[in-house]
Order: sequence, then structure tokens, then C-alpha cells
Amino acid sequence: MDDFIPPPEKTETQPQTRNHSSDVKVEEDLKNQNINTMIEIYGRDYIKKMGLIAQ
Repeated sequence: MDDFIPPPEKTETQPQTRNHSSDVKVEEDLKNQNINTMIEIYGRDYIKKMGLIAQ
């Protein structure tokens, strides 16, 4: 007879709590990265357009 291996016990996983301040930091970092990428791609035209939007 084959050896019987019982199935692993199910364990409950706790929902992950999100740290609001770290979420905000990640979001800000992504915004800054996106802005920097747009400046690299479009250069001064992008800066001018952002200035017009900000007015």
C-alpha cells in the first residue's frame, strides 16, 4: 500500500492592511517619474504646455 500523505491544512490569510502614507509616497514617486519621462521625451515643449495648464 502507498504511503498516505494528508493534504496540507488550510490556513486563513489575514488581509493586508495598507499604509496610507506609503501609498501616497508611491503615488507621488510615480507622478514625478512620469513627469521626468515626459520631459525627457518632449523636452521644452512639455514644460511650456505644463506652464500653460498651471496658469
